[in-house]
Amino acid sequence: MRFGVCYYPEQWPQERWPTDAAMMAEAGLELVRVAEFAWSSYEPGRGRFEFGWLDQALDVLAAHDLGIVMCTPTATPPVWLVRERPEVLSVGPDGRRRAYGSRRHTCVTAPAYREEAARVVDVLLDRYADHPAIVGWQVDNEPGNHDSARCWCDACQAAFGTWLEDRFDTVDALNEAWGTAFWSMTYPDFAAVRLPVPTVTSHNPSLLLAHRQFASRQTLDFLRNQFQQIESRVTADVMLTTNFYGEDTAVDQRAASRLGGHAAVDSYPHGPRDPMITAYHLDLTHWAPGGDGGAWVMEQQPGPINWTPDNPPVPDGQVRVWTWQVALHGFDALLYFRWRPARGGQEMYHSGLLRHDGTPRAALAEVGDTIRELRGSGRVPPPAPSVALLQSYDDAWAIEVNPHRRGLTHRDLQLGAYVAARRLGLDVAIVDPEDDLTPYDWILAPALHVATEKRVAALVNAINRGSRLVIGPRSLVVDRHGKISDRPLPHGLTDLLGARVDEMLSQTEPLTVEPWGTPAGVWTDVLEVAGGEVVATYAGGTSLDGRPAIVRSGNLVYVGCSDAGTWTRFLAGVTDRVPRPDHQEVFERTGGVGARSWRATIDHRTLDVAITLR
Repeated sequence: MRFGVCYYPEQWPQERWPTDAAMMAEAGLELVRVAEFAWSSYEPGRGRFEFGWLDQALDVLAAHDLGIVMCTPTATPPVWLVRERPEVLSVGPDGRRRAYGSRRHTCVTAPAYREEAARVVDVLLDRYADHPAIVGWQVDNEPGNHDSARCWCDACQAAFGTWLEDRFDTVDALNEAWGTAFWSMTYPDFAAVRLPVPTVTSHNPSLLLAHRQFASRQTLDFLRNQFQQIESRVTADVMLTTNFYGEDTAVDQRAASRLGGHAAVDSYPHGPRDPMITAYHLDLTHWAPGGDGGAWVMEQQPGPINWTPDNPPVPDGQVRVWTWQVALHGFDALLYFRWRPARGGQEMYHSGLLRHDGTPRAALAEVGDTIRELRGSGRVPPPAPSVALLQSYDDAWAIEVNPHRRGLTHRDLQLGAYVAARRLGLDVAIVDPEDDLTPYDWILAPALHVATEKRVAALVNAINRGSRLVIGPRSLVVDRHGKISDRPLPHGLTDLLGARVDEMLSQTEPLTVEPWGTPAGVWTDVLEVAGGEVVATYAGGTSLDGRPAIVRSGNLVYVGCSDAGTWTRFLAGVTDRVPRPDHQEVFERTGGVGARSWRATIDHRTLDVAITLR
């Protein structure tokens, strides 16, 4: 595993750079990410390039054997460019162009912005494509962050219409797929399909879903163009990726990761939040590229931050725990954000490894000690999961636009099953439903919302080859356009299950699940049994008292409830594993230096990391 830091030499005096580079090397850092926000610093005016400072910065870093991750700057265009070509700005749902002064305020569909992005990337490649210190390229920065992927400009409206026509061929096919007869919204032609702007009540969920699918596709095209530019010019074997904030769902992160062959996530646990949420996003990123693709944490929080509702202190030992967590989830590299906090700008209260005055914070020594500790521990055995958790952004978007109750999310449904598996010490691969599922002993599918014949066939094939499939609530419900199936639910599996979903509820009454007495959670599917074995029932004195909650038939199980406690008790019973406390993560692996079995335990409450070799 390699370690590094995010650095902004353009924000600091040049005479300071050698000191910074020496301190980075002394701490054991090997990688430095630069220039993702530096467009105006090396092109202060149209065609007037000033690369001398960046050349010198790279030379200083390389002199200390630090590898460079070079970034394209397309998340933050210069003010002069926006003023010169305002058509590059995105448009909000209110029809107004978004103002410059922040970031991610451009439209990836706008021909003008695609032209400008291609131009600046070509200039960068002319100068740095063969630079010997560059070990990787990061394209753009956090695509879709701040809900910026969707745009309502004229270029997007035109492209959306073309995309719909290519997808459906005829407007009659679109009307049928979207069920537009409801509320008399039948479209007479494709030109009548407008991007969804605020209206009296809600829009057709199929339109909302299509807008998200379209926006993700446009962003992927924008990224693909840059990847192709870089791949056509670089000669060295370098890492290519784009980084995402893990909680964003605006862009299909898995598809983006596969463009460059590597995934990257920005990890901000920010205080005492549930560490399993961080673990979930790490695993989602780690398994995104598929095949032999690698994964990096491109930004790792090293202390308090500034942009969340509350910013609690980060105690001594916490950065070490976060670093170990990343290592144990199988990442190839981790870069801390940032080296020295900015003295001005929107993130001036975001801490770094140094203080604002350039002196080390305690986190720098902690990082150095942790790097030495990890290197001294020998090779950390990589994850070898027997459990697959199925996830796709189509599922996330379909639930996002039609959640059944305000505030419910796809991730909430995923976490019940994921947390249960991790409490039992099981490594989890978060994979696409259409990937090969047969290598896994267990397949967990909560919120596998979209039903396609290809998905159902893959699930049945995995069952027939011996995998055990556990379906969760809201699974196999709608088609790819967000319209509910006209077949019994879960679509395509009711005969195998010997049961069907009778009701889909977003529960507000206090329900438990027997025989364990565990909570049912918000999402509760009530099952009607026709041959399957009832494993658990709802209890609580309501109309659902005694109704089936979990049904099993052979290698297929339907868990109708969402609470992690219930999932934990069920999986513990069928895997013969003992649950660990909520604040502990356990990693059990084969391998390690001189050992047949290897176990690591992170205690997120006491901030202890324990490794046992047997």
